[in-house]
Amino acid sequence: MSTRDKIRIPVFNDSFLFNIYEELDIKEDKVDLGWVDENWQPEVWESYIGPRYDSKALFEIHRLMKFGTCPFCLTKMKQVDKDIQPGTIFVCYECFYYGGRGTRGWFEGPSNARGNLGRLKIIENLDEVSEDILIKHLSLNSEDIIKLTPKNAEKIVPVILKDYLNCEVKAIGGVKDGGIDALAIRGENSKLIIQIKWRETSKGSEAVSVVREVGGTLLSRGIPSGLLISTRKQFSKPAKIEADLISKNHVLGLGKLNIDLADFNDIIDMFNISCKKRLEIKAPQDIIPFWDIMDSFW
Repeated sequence: MSTRDKIRIPVFNDSFLFNIYEELDIKEDKVDLGWVDENWQPEVWESYIGPRYDSKALFEIHRLMKFGTCPFCLTKMKQVDKDIQPGTIFVCYECFYYGGRGTRGWFEGPSNARGNLGRLKIIENLDEVSEDILIKHLSLNSEDIIKLTPKNAEKIVPVILKDYLNCEVKAIGGVKDGGIDALAIRGENSKLIIQIKWRETSKGSEAVSVVREVGGTLLSRGIPSGLLISTRKQFSKPAKIEADLISKNHVLGLGKLNIDLADFNDIIDMFNISCKKRLEIKAPQDIIPFWDIMDSFW
């Protein structure tokens, strides 16, 4: 049985939409810890037609509007162009928290009297979070990478490899994978076999036997290039020597063999590069839930 600890990921895929009945003069950027509590419940919660109110949410919306910082990770948030929505919205690109205030609809209701804040929920089932959220979390919390199960890793590693290698990567995996967890397709005649060894600890060195296993897979599959990924902090000296020896061989009809080794630190780099690429093309509407129907709710 696995001894891995569960990964707890904060998500903000729900909103608290409420009425702003009074203006507060916030003097300092100090978060009300009650708002950060995942067990928080509003003081008044009725339908979209009825009133919604909470003193902690009221404090948070005024603090956010004045200082523009995330209450969860304390980083500066991005302010969205006011023309996109009838109000002001802030989005955190570190933890995907969001919040803002405005007018319900474009011409309805009291001006600037509606607030909307992302609500904290902690997820432990990784199947319930998106690839982007998981990649972002692991890029910020590298100590959680080792907590991924081999099954989780076989699903998410090909995703980050696509960004890291800048090519198509197909997940293979399964009981009858024949030593291939994924296959990178870098061109019509260029493929890369990927083998993933997801250990329960990063301590110790990856053994030479695993490198030999990958070398045999290259020959049996007729693909000259391979990438061996291990969560160990390093590969043993014999493993590195073996990879170099294999990579010096030319096989008739196949060409020069090559095995690249990637350890735990390389995996961290993969997550960071993937996360950076994804954030560069991520718009606020990709982060805020129900963006397309927010016009009638602000």
